[in-house]
Amino acid sequence: MKQIIALYLANAREFCRERMAIVLILLLPLVLAVFFGLLFDGRGGSWTLRLGIVDDDSGPMGEQFMEGLTAPDAQEEINVTTGSRADMLAALERGDVSLVLVLPSDMTASLSRGQQVAVEVLHGSASDGSSAAGLGVVQNLLLEANLVLSGAPRRLVMEPVSVQTESLRNIDIQMPGLLGVALLWLGLFGTALPLMQQRSTQVLRRLSLTPLRPATMLTAQIAWRVTVALLQAGLFLLVGYFGFHVGVAGSRVLFVCVVTLGGLVFISMGYLLAGLSSSEEGLMGMVQLVNFPMMFLSGGLVPTEMLPSFFQPVMRILPLTYLTDALGQLMVGAPPMYPLWVDCAVLAGCCVVLLLLGIRFWRWE
Repeated sequence: MKQIIALYLANAREFCRERMAIVLILLLPLVLAVFFGLLFDGRGGSWTLRLGIVDDDSGPMGEQFMEGLTAPDAQEEINVTTGSRADMLAALERGDVSLVLVLPSDMTASLSRGQQVAVEVLHGSASDGSSAAGLGVVQNLLLEANLVLSGAPRRLVMEPVSVQTESLRNIDIQMPGLLGVALLWLGLFGTALPLMQQRSTQVLRRLSLTPLRPATMLTAQIAWRVTVALLQAGLFLLVGYFGFHVGVAGSRVLFVCVVTLGGLVFISMGYLLAGLSSSEEGLMGMVQLVNFPMMFLSGGLVPTEMLPSFFQPVMRILPLTYLTDALGQLMVGAPPMYPLWVDCAVLAGCCVVLLLLGIRFWRWE
């Protein structure tokens, strides 16, 4: 036990001397968390359609249509700007309005004769979400105007009922994923790279010639890195709670267990990568080959629902997918992709397999 404690403290002192390790493993994930928190905090405001109107019709139909758009209940959803065709086209190009509705000059006369009237709706040629949503609103406006003109009674009316719900903010979704990425970096940059550097400088070879048992060294190193994982989680909770009101909604004991299990998975992965690689250059390539799919295909940085369906098989084999899912359930009560016990079982299985492979391919020099 004394040897384990001594090696544990030696690893701690070595980690504290490596400023780059502190920045990359502890500070950079926190900076990303704060950045995404400031960028995505809040639930978003209400959307208002910015509609330009060119009223070329001088008859009563045009006036009636404009009165409906400028009614108090309509102004909550539609911001109307009127002007000539040239003025509204210029406003559309500047982005001051999302759509321009052109009421033709013969609208009143044509409607009085029972003829169909084509109403131009001008919008940008580029793919724009606001334009697409605006076209739907204008379509509903024209349908409502058709009902009024035909005199058809409204049989179905909408009765909005507000229900108090606790919806997730963007930062609630991002924070568990960023903590998972921090644990991933602990395994890749905080485990694999230092081990390769110790092998290159013959530190591991000299340790192998001492009476020190490999199991003792391994226990001390893993214990220190698990401590770093828990420290990462603690810092994330401090920043999340005081900065963005994100804490642990579920069991704190389970949260600590999941963080420990996730840390062990990626620490074991770091030992395996260090054992498989024969040079620092080769290890960096392997690290990046693992890092990018983990970050972008497992819900760490990009929500899984935003990924194309053909990425689903890749997501299911990445351990970070299950860690992010478990952390999301425990931290913010996010809707689960899998039951919590499934996430923990997959992580435990990955930990055992990676640790056994790491021992199998381990080399002192």
